[in-house]
Amino acid sequence: MRNPYKETRSDIEVTLSRRAAIISIFSFLCIIILPPLYQNIFELNKKLCGNNDITWVPTIEIFNKDSKTTITDHLQQYEKSLEDAEFTEPPRRIIQTILSKGPLHEGNSKTKIGKNGWLFLKASLNSLTGYGPIKTEPQSVSKDPNLNHWQSPLTVIERFADQLNQFGVHLVIVSIPVKPMIYPEHLSQPTQEPVIHPDSENFYSALRSLNNVDVLDLTLPLFKLKSNSEVFLKQDTHWTPEGMEKAAKIIADHIKSKGWEYKQSVLKTNGSESRSSFGDLVENLNTYGKISDLETVMATPVKGQTIDPESSIVLLGDSFTNIYSTDTTLNWGKHAGLADHIALNLGGPLDVIAINGGGATGVRRKLASRKGSAVSMKKKRAVIWAITSRDLFLSPTAAHKARIHWENVIFDNRSPEPIRISSARVRAKILSKPKLPDPKSTTYSALLYGADYKILETTSGKIETDGNRIAVMHWAYKNRQMLPSSNYKIGEERVLNLIPFDEMKELRTLEQLYDGDLFDYYWDLPEANNEMPEKPIILKENGSNSHLIASASCGLFALILAFLIKKIVKHNE
Repeated sequence: MRNPYKETRSDIEVTLSRRAAIISIFSFLCIIILPPLYQNIFELNKKLCGNNDITWVPTIEIFNKDSKTTITDHLQQYEKSLEDAEFTEPPRRIIQTILSKGPLHEGNSKTKIGKNGWLFLKASLNSLTGYGPIKTEPQSVSKDPNLNHWQSPLTVIERFADQLNQFGVHLVIVSIPVKPMIYPEHLSQPTQEPVIHPDSENFYSALRSLNNVDVLDLTLPLFKLKSNSEVFLKQDTHWTPEGMEKAAKIIADHIKSKGWEYKQSVLKTNGSESRSSFGDLVENLNTYGKISDLETVMATPVKGQTIDPESSIVLLGDSFTNIYSTDTTLNWGKHAGLADHIALNLGGPLDVIAINGGGATGVRRKLASRKGSAVSMKKKRAVIWAITSRDLFLSPTAAHKARIHWENVIFDNRSPEPIRISSARVRAKILSKPKLPDPKSTTYSALLYGADYKILETTSGKIETDGNRIAVMHWAYKNRQMLPSSNYKIGEERVLNLIPFDEMKELRTLEQLYDGDLFDYYWDLPEANNEMPEKPIILKENGSNSHLIASASCGLFALILAFLIKKIVKHNE
């Protein structure tokens, strides 16, 4: 076959100056040599300092393949371990610091930097554009196959409303707007109306058409409120105490207008108090040094019993309910949250289930998994479901990325007697556990996960099981650091000291991941102290010194490399 381009001549001649060639060669050599050099010096220094237990050497690990693992899975795990290696953190943070603090004011995959230092959760921005619960995503060969099992929130809500209707319980859906809906001027141009998703009107109309369902959309009331006070925190995903208290009053007034009976109690406040925090969006940026000042608000704690599981009014919520109410990870204090102020306005306590990141499914699953819930729900009058509009309007792809899933729940048909267990010691085998996410990519800094176990032996106490199976909650990570319990393997046998998970009040509001079908959750008591071991001060200093030594060594190598290249060029002239 004759080459059709044989006779073709190029009229374009590309030339490269000697100086440009030298710079290109130097840059290329630095790119391919400095990262592994940095890593090896970093690990070597830790080893010399007696910190062998946390060293991870890629050149060894790539050949350290488990016989039960496929080569594909091994290489994927190796790549993941390489991405999460300790030596990669400083360069990433340095780059992010330059991007965020520099003239570009660039955020990252989780946080968008707006005007005047306002920060926005990117998942919230994604929930305002594109496809949603009405206009769904088109089918595509490039679409994630995991999304084939995704259910529309409208379908799931309709099913949940029907379940409650059979119990004689009214559903009040409270849609909480996200920050960019109320403050679009800190991203682009001011608007006379809040920004809403294109599906909003049709979606809310469909919900209001359901039997025994009320919908309270807080978007317009909070948009009007911003002319008098701040509605959302500048550096946090959530609302201010003023915005939250306005929402609490609207919800309480609606409940009172229905004439439902509920337990009364004496509740009062003793004035406001100052609370300060940097905000979760600042933490998500993960930069070095101070990028912003503490943000201060005035919160009003409520005194008295605001929570009672026997209340006929149930409140389901997420972190918008937990903020100012629990200080576990949100860092805005206690006893001044949405549940507290709804109870204050009602004059009676609520039955509250609130889980960070669990507004779509987690809280409903927790409600349904209560022992005998199918019977005890008949004593309730209403379920207030306070959920962010982000969860309602994210497209399947964006929702999957944000780990928001809409699933149906099954109510427990057992007798509604409390679980009679104070503690029990068992030997059990892990049957299943969910795939844990990368803590660096998640919204919240702490996560619990549930694993299913088979009881092999009960050495003390007594425990209720489902066919000799139980679900035990463990720490996955805390402060974005994986804890030892995250490495529990399927098939392992463990000795567990169990108590009902509901007794761990400080943990019940944390984000939870469980994909099993058991109703009762337990907690392994040693897990309460399942923290990463505190490093001795000397090892901490050595860890910091390792980065400095590795950086200095790489800088010295770059200077030597530049000197050698210059000598070689002169020699060849």
